[in-house]
Amino acid sequence: MNMYKKILFPTCLTEFCSHVFDFTLRTAIEEEAKLWIYHGLGRVNMSGEEVAKEIEKAEARLFEEYGDKLKRRGFTNYAINVTDGDIVSEITKLARNAKVDVIIMGTGTRPPMPAGESARVGPLGKTTAQTLLWAPCPVLVVPPALVPGLARR
Repeated sequence: MNMYKKILFPTCLTEFCSHVFDFTLRTAIEEEAKLWIYHGLGRVNMSGEEVAKEIEKAEARLFEEYGDKLKRRGFTNYAINVTDGDIVSEITKLARNAKVDVIIMGTGTRPPMPAGESARVGPLGKTTAQTLLWAPCPVLVVPPALVPGLARR
């Protein structure tokens, strides 16, 4: 029996998120789960038409960033979502509306420590910390030790 049927992966499209995506994709494949890939634009001050264009561009960037990995693994059970607005509110709303079983995300928007530094990490990034507090489901935070180049051997 699989633990997760629906997984949400919020991304800021950084290299750090790319490594977290690898973990998330492996999990989705192992669990035979549907994967939602989400990117938030934040609060933008644009007309509806401009926002629609920005959403289209972001969707294309998401597919450019993650599409090859999805294809190589033969994974087709996914959806890409991009919205404007408060990012944490949008993550939690999507998780609630899609009845997501788990949100998988990194500790923040960039690697929390350069290779070779102490493993003591400061506080989580703002989006991760707030998502932990407001999520309607468990949040799995991928630790820096699972990111290649950051782990100490």
